[in-house]
Amino acid sequence: TAYRRQRQMCIRDRNKTYITGVDQNLAHFLPWWIENIRRHDKETHITVCDYGMKTSWQSWLKTHVNHVLTYPPHPKCAWYWKPHSLLEAPYKYKCWIDIDCEVLDNMSEIFNYADKAELGLTVDPCRRKEVEGEKWLATGVNVIKNKPKIVEQWAKECITSDLRGDQEVLHEILKREPKLRKKIVEMDPKYQWLRLQLARGLDNPDKKLIHWSGPDGKRYIDQQIQK
Repeated sequence: TAYRRQRQMCIRDRNKTYITGVDQNLAHFLPWWIENIRRHDKETHITVCDYGMKTSWQSWLKTHVNHVLTYPPHPKCAWYWKPHSLLEAPYKYKCWIDIDCEVLDNMSEIFNYADKAELGLTVDPCRRKEVEGEKWLATGVNVIKNKPKIVEQWAKECITSDLRGDQEVLHEILKREPKLRKKIVEMDPKYQWLRLQLARGLDNPDKKLIHWSGPDGKRYIDQQIQK
């Protein structure tokens, strides 16, 4: 029956979550981030990781998201908590979306990638290559199912790393253990179109998300919020 199909769909949605993390510096992006997702997907759960937000945000989170994970401020970089948060979120399917990403369309099909490999990522075509021909993967958007071993390793190495961020940590792991590339599926770039691509005149009419990285991207988001 229609009721049974709807109920089954709701159960599936409770097994899936979009997840992001934010500290006090970018907490004001959160309503914008959630609104963009909910404009296109009203069913999939939302998880927010509190990486050092002011306590005044706690009551707001209770009425706007489905689940909250709380962490102490990271001594180096809040983004080092990202793989830990992916593992700890109490859902089967988990899609991380950085707080400076603008969702433009329904993203729910991205979860299908989690059935194809341990970790789904898009390629970062804008990253300057230190070695000719090397491939960088962009960790601003990624998807997993349950608690894959590659993410456990990524989380463990983020604890002790002195690299710039979580993307660099994963890149170093893959350079050291290239066989782990087989654990990763490369997602369609429409799931993470980069600000730098747009700045270079490269667009994708099918893009579902734009990652507004860097100071220029943050200024764009602030302008959108103020409208």
